[in-house]
Amino acid sequence: MAYKEIDESNITLIDSVGSFIEMIKQVKETKEAQDGTSTELYFRGQETEFWDIEPSIFRDDMLSIEHKLMQMPLQKSPTEFRDLNSMFDIMTKYQHYGMCTRLLDLTTNPLVALYFACKKHGAVKYVTEEEKEPYGVIYYTDKYYSSQSTDIEIQIVSALASYDLEKENTLSDVLERLYHDRVIDKRTKDNWLVNYGEFVKIIQNNYMVMPTYTNERLRKQSGVFLLTSLFSFNKENDSKNSVISKAKGKLKEEFSDTYFYISGEDKENILKELDLYNINEATLFPELEHQLSYIKYANRNLVNPVTDFIKYEEESANNKQDIGVKQPELEQYILDNFDDRFKGIIGEEDVKEVLNIIKGQFTVDWYKRNPILSKINMSITGYYLKKYESRDVAKQKAEQIVTLLNQMVEDFITSMDERGE
Repeated sequence: MAYKEIDESNITLIDSVGSFIEMIKQVKETKEAQDGTSTELYFRGQETEFWDIEPSIFRDDMLSIEHKLMQMPLQKSPTEFRDLNSMFDIMTKYQHYGMCTRLLDLTTNPLVALYFACKKHGAVKYVTEEEKEPYGVIYYTDKYYSSQSTDIEIQIVSALASYDLEKENTLSDVLERLYHDRVIDKRTKDNWLVNYGEFVKIIQNNYMVMPTYTNERLRKQSGVFLLTSLFSFNKENDSKNSVISKAKGKLKEEFSDTYFYISGEDKENILKELDLYNINEATLFPELEHQLSYIKYANRNLVNPVTDFIKYEEESANNKQDIGVKQPELEQYILDNFDDRFKGIIGEEDVKEVLNIIKGQFTVDWYKRNPILSKINMSITGYYLKKYESRDVAKQKAEQIVTLLNQMVEDFITSMDERGE
């Protein structure tokens, strides 16, 4: 993907956990001074600034089959949902397991949002064709009072999500279905058939819902959901025949105009800081796969080069004796010709270290050449890995040196054979 670089002079840029905490404090103090009451902020972190803010059901035209996605798991695995009391709770479980829903994940913990904004997205191409990690972004809103999953508005929107509104989609049809499903009572149904304004307002609002923490991940992430409604209402002269349909829309207007950006270059350092606050993959995702992933991530800098496998092959007694007897001469040959043979491959500042690594193997028999070269390769790779911090560069450099060293041994053996020794 190609896109333009952000103008950092016009954005609120976060470069550390401390700077972010300070900015959030300022936002809350300003809001509370204006409103005179305590303000609840809800946050959403996204790893790229060019993503829209939308629930997964609004992507890839999945909204057209929402009713199937809501109903099929209940038919195929009914026991998985028997302890859940409402369609919203079922939707919450779907969200947890990656199903497309009209729920948008938010959090009351700004540091959790910062973590998600700092997740690595992968290099993308800018208009200059330069590949860079994109900016992360944090949105926040203070527009909502939290609802409960048992509120009538939440029950209605959740139920409509499971209905096929391509078929029964008139006001009369929908209210009858809600009555049949015991979401509303008969008095409410009859009232809304005439005074439909209250019902239309319900199905065209979005709601911040504080879920029951039925899973550990929600609790650890201080999770809340923005339940998107956005049902269209096409008024007819006879109001009961007015058509209700599902529609999608962007949710950016639901959030403050002030966004917090994180440069791609700063993501890794901020993640390390968050780790000090115990905000990491292991604490936010209690499932085993994430625990193991975090362990791998946390120990990635402790690795050392490992020797390549070499199949053991018995050497002949004659070869052992020949090479063994001439070993001091071979080693002196390597030392005498080292500077000339390795000129242009090893920098002057590296000659001493690399030569010491090679000399460290002079105490073993060179007839075991492959294991020796493998050990030298491993040690030289480790040396250059610390210098360049690039495994590919370090391996390439070590392979060049070991290949040339092997050739020197071959040359010595050939010259020895030619002399008849």
